[in-house]
Amino acid sequence: MFKGINILAVDDDELSVEMLAAILESRGAFCTKAANGREAMDILEANPDIDIVLLDLQMPVMDGFEVLLHCKSNLKISDKPIIVMATNHHEKLKSLQLGADDFMSKPYDLDELELRLNKLVQTHYLTQSAKQAKREFLSIASHELRTPLHHIMGLGELLDVENLGDEQRELVGLLKDATANMANTIKNILNYFQFELGAVSASVEPFSLRVTIQNALEALIASADKKGIRLECSIAADVSDSLIGPSFYIQRVLGILLENAVKFSYDGEIRIVVKEEPLGRFGSRFSCSISDHGIGIPAEFHGKIFEPFTQVDNSNTRKYGGIGLGLAIAMRLAEQMGGTITVQNGKGAGSSFNFTFYCHLEGDPEVAQSQCL
Repeated sequence: MFKGINILAVDDDELSVEMLAAILESRGAFCTKAANGREAMDILEANPDIDIVLLDLQMPVMDGFEVLLHCKSNLKISDKPIIVMATNHHEKLKSLQLGADDFMSKPYDLDELELRLNKLVQTHYLTQSAKQAKREFLSIASHELRTPLHHIMGLGELLDVENLGDEQRELVGLLKDATANMANTIKNILNYFQFELGAVSASVEPFSLRVTIQNALEALIASADKKGIRLECSIAADVSDSLIGPSFYIQRVLGILLENAVKFSYDGEIRIVVKEEPLGRFGSRFSCSISDHGIGIPAEFHGKIFEPFTQVDNSNTRKYGGIGLGLAIAMRLAEQMGGTITVQNGKGAGSSFNFTFYCHLEGDPEVAQSQCL
């Protein structure tokens, strides 16, 4: 039985979707119907109580493949389980690659459909319950760790007065540096697990791409100047600036990549090059390449460095600090925006990280309809 399950059935065949809805409701489900992908996206945006989506692939206005692309790159609904109704092996494979959770062949068997629906919903509920328990733990841990640390940092500021002797000033400086490093470590650990649980969300709103990049650069100017490193940015005039998307995520990823570039470099320059690939009604795909003249990363570590608590060389922890979470956080943020991060060795020295993400352009009619990334 489907008792209590809230199902969205998406199919342009009116008779088929009416019959499916009648059967699902006779078995205890609540069923909402959509005749095409655009209607489905509007319903999902407006109704967070939808438990699962049954999605036909071949539809007018917006087909099932486009729905999958929009859903899995939309921060609000990316975790909704989706079963696609496929007619051949190619459709099944493509839909799974785009993020579908399961598939069924048309015409479908009702007993098999019931089995798959119940399995997916149970898994979804268990996952959400586990996430909620972890969120509550993180909330408590955040308070218990940060509160006493902030007290210590406050005491360090009170001790830092003008009439200190040289030795006292040095000790107070060590105290302040140690507590600042500890605060940063705690922040990264908590942020990583918050991102893993989906406990951190960013508003999808209008923003300026150039201002966002400038903000990320300005945060690193002081530390770069201390090492004699130049920060450069190259954005072609035809790259769009007024976008719709999670600017907080974009600035955070750029900040992590720039901070690493400064940390592992001793001189030269760090350069950001921004490019845009227009995708029509899907907005644009943007790439930000951050290259440096630092110590570089051996090719065999290019995939491993995005894993949590991983560094190229454990001696780097003692020399440069950190616990190997920055790039893991950056990768997860990039993936939530439908993008990714790759790395390759620079020419002669250093490394080059390429961060990609998707955004709609402000004023795009699709944005008003979907607010998807």
